[in-house]
Amino acid sequence: MKWDNLHIAALGTFLPAPVPVEEAVAAGRYDAERSTARGYVSVCAFDDDDESPDATPPGMAVRAARTAVARSGLAERDFALALHTSIWFQGLDIHPTASYVAHGAVGRHVPAYDVQQRCNGALGAIELAGAQLAAGVRPGHAALITTADRFAAPAVDRWNLAEYNVYADGGTAMVLSTDAGFARVLSTVTVADNSLEGIARGDEPFRPSPGAPIDLTARTAAYELTADGKQADLRTGRLIARARHQALADAGAEPCEIARVVTGSTGLFEHGWHWHHLLGVEESLTTWAYGRTTGHIGAGDWTAGLDWLLRTGALDVGDKVLLFGGGAGYSLTAAVVQITALPQWPNPDREH
Repeated sequence: MKWDNLHIAALGTFLPAPVPVEEAVAAGRYDAERSTARGYVSVCAFDDDDESPDATPPGMAVRAARTAVARSGLAERDFALALHTSIWFQGLDIHPTASYVAHGAVGRHVPAYDVQQRCNGALGAIELAGAQLAAGVRPGHAALITTADRFAAPAVDRWNLAEYNVYADGGTAMVLSTDAGFARVLSTVTVADNSLEGIARGDEPFRPSPGAPIDLTARTAAYELTADGKQADLRTGRLIARARHQALADAGAEPCEIARVVTGSTGLFEHGWHWHHLLGVEESLTTWAYGRTTGHIGAGDWTAGLDWLLRTGALDVGDKVLLFGGGAGYSLTAAVVQITALPQWPNPDREH
């Protein structure tokens, strides 16, 4: 979809300190061979016994959101919508996390919704929020998109939850506006193949209540016993090509015009393959140099990655950036944004 009047007004992140991967290997928590193959050097993680409010997913989301809202300079009355996305437990069952985050960041009267599409939630939410703002269903010209997750033991083992990823803790926030911002959203494209949801389900039955151990590696292995894994890879590859091509076409951009690519902070695939191979760009153009120090922040990788590019001076006015990611289900979203100003943001405390 081509956007004529959608901007990114501000970003915010709230991440705990990174834990060196070598410490996890030395402690026997992470296999040394897998560590070498996946390429991470550190992972943002709270101590398992940290029960402070800021270490909860809602708390992290509020901290990141307050940073982004303050950076945007917008008031509560400017916001028409708040969307919160996550991939795991948010600290309390049967609780509206989005409403808590919205109340803590943009006030009592902004409609808030939780968006669930695994790691693709935040990128997909750009389309959802942009459509709501364009439709003008409520007063206000801005939307808040937040993410947050914490992968705490003993319910999950972040180091061994999935074959390719080490999951990180953290919260992120993005403010969209139809008025102004530091970057203009040129296009977004979402593609999906819902038949691939089985990769995240395996042979596990649906249960009446939670509580069973979570092992995504085992689910994928079970899926491949009854499905053609190579066919799944090929279908995913087609989605990647389709999303990339359409997003660039809608933005009126050639591949050579893309200055940087923000990718998910997933570990290296088999034989060292990674997102830059799939997208046909040099690794140095992606955010893997940052992602390998944070771990996979779930749906927050792309907001955090774009924020890192800005903070490190890697972008200039006029640069076009491709945000590209996906999530189990399977869905992929590609967004092309163009930097229109270089924001001068102070770094909040505890921002990695």
